[in-house]
Amino acid sequence: MTNAQKFLDCYNELDKAFAKTLGQSEYASFSQRIKELIGKNSVVRRYKDDLYQLGNLRNAIAHQSKGGIPIAEPYQETVELIESILKEFKNPKRVIPDFQFDVFCVNSDTPLINLLQEMNAKDFSQAPILDAGGKVIEVISTNTISRWLFSEYKNQLIDLTAAKVSDLMPHIENTGNYTLIPRNTTVYEAAEIYLKKSKEKKSQLDCMIITQNGKPSEKLMGIVSIEDIAEYLME
Repeated sequence: MTNAQKFLDCYNELDKAFAKTLGQSEYASFSQRIKELIGKNSVVRRYKDDLYQLGNLRNAIAHQSKGGIPIAEPYQETVELIESILKEFKNPKRVIPDFQFDVFCVNSDTPLINLLQEMNAKDFSQAPILDAGGKVIEVISTNTISRWLFSEYKNQLIDLTAAKVSDLMPHIENTGNYTLIPRNTTVYEAAEIYLKKSKEKKSQLDCMIITQNGKPSEKLMGIVSIEDIAEYLME
């Protein structure tokens, strides 16, 4: 099978998937479907420029051939691109299970030494703080610990064994600098949420916490940091 044939097969499948998502049974152009989906689908928003170009390429292949032979033969990279978009549109990667793990949480009475031991053993840099009812109220990070240490060092009062999380909380630089997201959030949606919330707070989010429905009282299922979604970020 030629690259042109592979490309057209993927294009037709993608066009049908777009139509199904929009609930369209009548004919509509590929570009029109893209326009309608931009406001509804994060994968289409991500690849909108590529999709318009792929639509133009399809027209060149399908409508401008001579003797049934396409006048344009897509590069292998182009075929792989449309295959990738089709795969992501039909089954987008989601934050669960990709970023699912047992989240270590603390409360205001948790000894700092316990938090430090867990951070060292499991190599993480952020821990949600829960209230007595198990609700997320804040996130503490290694940056917070550093600020606390410097403050204590200036006063010559460092005592790691006596310190508790409550002692560190006043040193959180940007309070509430996190957001909660549902488990069915796609990585593309997570990236958009990260950019939107960071812009609103005028500060890069420390993290996004995953729960079943994005509620603070629900069991924590994982944490997404900027490093996790860096490749999906786009303005």
